[in-house]
Amino acid sequence: MQVVITLVLCCLLSVVANGQTITVVTEASPPYHYLDKDGNVSGVATDQVKEILEEANINGEFMLYPWARAYDKAIRHPNTLIYSMAKTSERDKAFYWIAKVSQFNLAVVGLADKKETKAFFADEIYQQHTFAVQRDDISYRWLIDKGLREGEELLVCADIHCSWSYLLRGVVDFIIEDPALIGPTAKEMDVNPAALETYLMIPELAVDGYLAVNKKMDPVVVAQLKDAAQQLGFQSTSDDEIEARR
Repeated sequence: MQVVITLVLCCLLSVVANGQTITVVTEASPPYHYLDKDGNVSGVATDQVKEILEEANINGEFMLYPWARAYDKAIRHPNTLIYSMAKTSERDKAFYWIAKVSQFNLAVVGLADKKETKAFFADEIYQQHTFAVQRDDISYRWLIDKGLREGEELLVCADIHCSWSYLLRGVVDFIIEDPALIGPTAKEMDVNPAALETYLMIPELAVDGYLAVNKKMDPVVVAQLKDAAQQLGFQSTSDDEIEARR
């Protein structure tokens, strides 16, 4: 009898999941995700997320926020998806990882007219320069671990445009950015990309960006999303698959 009741409940949850609307949040990071001329969230990674949702028969309401705000919404609201987010042990406690939708290779980026050379950097020198970074971004945690102090060597921004603005105005020496994204972001900000220089690649910040879901979301919906991503051939993680189906 208990088995029958469980099966009925699962079927009902699946019916509810079909066609429902889920909030999907991200930050501005062209060409992966950005607002188009009509004010809609677009981009390469956005298209992939929409494909997964369509396959899962789930409607997504896409919202673009500063990263810290997007992350806070994904943490606080169970019925929320977030992308493109790096997978970390700290975030593992709060999220299931649905599929890889982007990839970032981050670097120390500064103005091209600076005198420093690419061989200039070593761990102990980071504290001698100022950086702008987005709050709760993976590079924020990385710079804090390097010993930079918020409000001193480290200015914390709401989004990447703020970090760029600080750099271009000479308020800080460097930002952490993917060199492949300099062109698209420069175009969006009406800046000559040649004004920026990549000073040092950071191998430990070569990360995949995932579509992730709050662990408090209905497990049936999580399973639907995982199944959809798998059917479409997206790279995913399997460590939480069994737990998500319970």
